[in-house]
Amino acid sequence: MFMIAATSLLIFASSALHREAWRALLGSAPHLHLMGAVGDVLELGNAPAVSAIFVDAPSSRPALAQQIRECRPAAGLLFLVPSYDMDEVLPLLRAGATGCISHDSTAADLARAIIAVGRHELALPPQVASRVLIAMARGEDADASMMEPLTAREEEVLALLASGLTNKDIAQTLFLSVRTVEAHLRNIYGKLGVRSRTEAALWAIKHGYGEK
Repeated sequence: MFMIAATSLLIFASSALHREAWRALLGSAPHLHLMGAVGDVLELGNAPAVSAIFVDAPSSRPALAQQIRECRPAAGLLFLVPSYDMDEVLPLLRAGATGCISHDSTAADLARAIIAVGRHELALPPQVASRVLIAMARGEDADASMMEPLTAREEEVLALLASGLTNKDIAQTLFLSVRTVEAHLRNIYGKLGVRSRTEAALWAIKHGYGEK
C-alpha cells in the first residue's frame, strides 16, 4: 500500500498563545509532522530542518519572509494573511514566501496549503495564483495589475472623492442617495485593498483620478 510521506512542519508565531493554539490544531493533522514552534528569527538556527514553515506574524510580513528565507532557503514558507488582497500577497511572494492562507480558511485548507508549500508548490486559491503569476512575470506592482476593475460609476465616485467632496456632495453631484454612495465606497475600498477614505483618496490622486 502506497504511503504518503508526512510534511515536516515548523510553526513561527510571535505570540506564545498563538504558538500553543497552532500546536493544538496542527499537532495531530494527517500527513503533517510537527517538529516545533519558534517565535523569533534567531530561534530558527536551533530549530530542526523542516520542509515547511507556517508563519503567523501581525506585521512586517515581507521583511520577515526575507529573513526566514535567508535562514531556511530549502523550506516552503506559508504566511497567514488577513485576506488575499494583492497588496498583501504579492510583496510576500516577492520576498520569498511560497504561499499564503487567509484568516477565513478552514483547518483542512490550512493543512493542504502546508503540504503544498512543503512540496515547493504555490499555495494560493487558483484565481489569485494566476493573477499573481502574471504580475510577477511582468514585474508589475500590485496596485497596477491585480486590482479588480472599477465600474464606470465607481470611477466617478472615486474621482469626486479625490477632489475632496463629502459623501453628501458626491450623492448630489451624481443624483444618488448617500447610502448608495457609501455602498460604492465599500466596493472601491475592497477593490483597491485600502481601509479608509484617506487611503482611497491618496490612491486616486496617485493614479490621476483627482484630475478628472
